[in-house]
Amino acid sequence: MNSILALTLGLLSTAVIASEYNSPVKNIDVYEKDLPSLSIHNISNEEVQVDILGQVFSLTPLSGMNFECLVDDHLELQFKGSDSLAFKNHPYFEVPCQSRVVINELFTNQYEL
Repeated sequence: MNSILALTLGLLSTAVIASEYNSPVKNIDVYEKDLPSLSIHNISNEEVQVDILGQVFSLTPLSGMNFECLVDDHLELQFKGSDSLAFKNHPYFEVPCQSRVVINELFTNQYEL
């Protein structure tokens, strides 16, 4: 009985640690994390440019970056140079600074037909 309770509590704590925020952009996932920095991982085959507080970062396929949060608890991500309909509808969105943004393998910069 105690082992089942321990397993259940372990699974619940894992679920809390890996909780997902809602992203308005298809094939971009946002997860909560404990560290006070934003991390962005591009696991797609597309190059993506992200503007954070006026600094533009180019993320080549299968790359990533960290952005240290000094003052802000939320950051606005603006995606540049994309023809994707998802970005036309949501050219930017806000994420908590303590989050991990994953541009997943299904992401494309082009319109989907």
